[in-house]
Amino acid sequence: MRGQSSAEMLILVGAILVAVASLLYSGAGSNEMAVVMSAVRAGAENSIVALDIEYGCAIDIEQLDFDAGTITIHVTVRGGPPPDNQSISDNIRVGALKHIYNAVVGFLPETAEPVKTSHYTYDVAVEVTRVTK
Repeated sequence: MRGQSSAEMLILVGAILVAVASLLYSGAGSNEMAVVMSAVRAGAENSIVALDIEYGCAIDIEQLDFDAGTITIHVTVRGGPPPDNQSISDNIRVGALKHIYNAVVGFLPETAEPVKTSHYTYDVAVEVTRVTK
């Protein structure tokens, strides 16, 4: 009788461990995406502040979109003599990618590259809209 209750206990503990492990894995994925989206916003805002100070223009983040690892940042540019759209896009993309790497790995890299994790390979695209009077 003792051996039977021990086997039942092992089956029960095994089922609980499988359930906890699957919940932990799915929860880590949703937490990772929240951390990455927060890092994207922080990196983009840091780059935008630098551009605002350097050129005297106003750049605002309008929206963040996520699609299969690619995060699209929609920004609007107002006033001042800002640089061309490509310079704005490149600066914001580099800042966002560096902050994603920092959030995932733990330090800021020298160069910005797409960041690969177990769930996605994160990359950033920037859509620039100019507002003129």
